[in-house]
Amino acid sequence: MRVLALNSSPRTGTVSKTELMLDCLADGMREKGADVEVVNLHKKKIDYCIGCFTCWTKTPGKCALKDDMALELLPKYLECDMCVLATPLYHYNLNAQMKAFLERTLPIIEPFFVFENGVTTHPTRQPIPATVVLSGAAFPEASVFDQLRSYIRFLLGESLVAEIYRPAAEMLTGVGSNEKVADVLAALTQGGRELAETQTLSQATLEKIEQPIADFDDMAPVANSVWQICIDKGITLAEFRKMRSRQRSES
Repeated sequence: MRVLALNSSPRTGTVSKTELMLDCLADGMREKGADVEVVNLHKKKIDYCIGCFTCWTKTPGKCALKDDMALELLPKYLECDMCVLATPLYHYNLNAQMKAFLERTLPIIEPFFVFENGVTTHPTRQPIPATVVLSGAAFPEASVFDQLRSYIRFLLGESLVAEIYRPAAEMLTGVGSNEKVADVLAALTQGGRELAETQTLSQATLEKIEQPIADFDDMAPVANSVWQICIDKGITLAEFRKMRSRQRSES
C-alpha cells in the first residue's frame, strides 16, 4: 500500500502534537508493510487557487500553476492508495496550509453539473484516494472538533475511511502529561497497523486514541500558569520548553 501522509502543521518536534500523532500512525502502517511518505506542507510551495478554471477547459486535469502542488503533490495524491490529512485545529477547522492543498485538488473535478443523492455536485475524473483525517486540539472537550468533522464528512463522503480527533493534545508532550498518554500513542500505532491491513480503524482502537486524558480542572491551572510565565518573560512556548529542559538538566 502506498500512503501519502500530509502534515500541515507549521511546527515541528515536541511542540507539534500533529507531528507526534502522525509519526505514531505512520510507524504502525510501516510495520504492516505500507510504503509511507510523510510530506510537511510548510516546506512546499503551494500557491492559492486563482479560480481560472484552466484545469477544467484548456488543460483538463492539469493546473495552470507550476508549483510543488501541481508538479509533485497532486500526482502523488492521485497515485496513492491512502492519504492521511494531518492538521492542527485552527479556528475550529483545518488550517490554511491544508485548506490550500485541498482547494488545489480542483483539477480532479470535472465542470459538469450532476444530481446525486438529492444534491448538485461535480463528477470526478478518477476515484478519490481512501482518506484518513487526523487532528489534535488543546481544549479537552471532543466537541471542539464538531465543525471540522462536519466539513470533512461533507467534503470526502465515501472516500473518508477514518477520523482521528485527539482533544487535550497538549497533554501528549510534557506539559502535565499523565499515565494515559503512552496508551494513546500505542493506540495510534495500532491504528496505523489496522489501516494498513484493512483500510479501517476498529472502534476499540479509536476509543483508546480518543480516551479522556484530562478535563478542564486538570489542564487549565497548568496551562494558564505556563502562558503567564511566557507573557511575563516575553518568550514563546517553544522557548519556555527549552528553558524548562535546561533547568531540569542543571538540577
